[in-house]
Amino acid sequence: MVKRTMSRVLLIVVFVVVGIPAALYGFWVTHIMLGRLCVRHARKFCSRSGLEIRRVRWQPEFEPPGVKTEFILVQVDCLDAQKRRRLVLLSVWPFGVRKTVSDETYPDSYDSQWPQVCA
Repeated sequence: MVKRTMSRVLLIVVFVVVGIPAALYGFWVTHIMLGRLCVRHARKFCSRSGLEIRRVRWQPEFEPPGVKTEFILVQVDCLDAQKRRRLVLLSVWPFGVRKTVSDETYPDSYDSQWPQVCA
């Protein structure tokens, strides 16, 4: 009886010490991979629209009450056919681009806010 109780306690400890960190790591990897997939969809969308992509960044999309949605906002710094800078904001999910949130000329003030590392 004591041996069975000890093995159950050991099993619970192993689950807590190994299982929970493994699950958290799995959630993090899934988050990163879904973000990359959505960025890939945004890149394809911009390339098909004739835009030359310079930089990309993304973040989760939230509804007005602050509830996180299944969509990701992808912001693309790109050049149009006339080589003018454009800032395109897309709502994307793992199955493709949902909608174009905005497509505007690139404000010069954003250069100081956005790191200059190319994607």
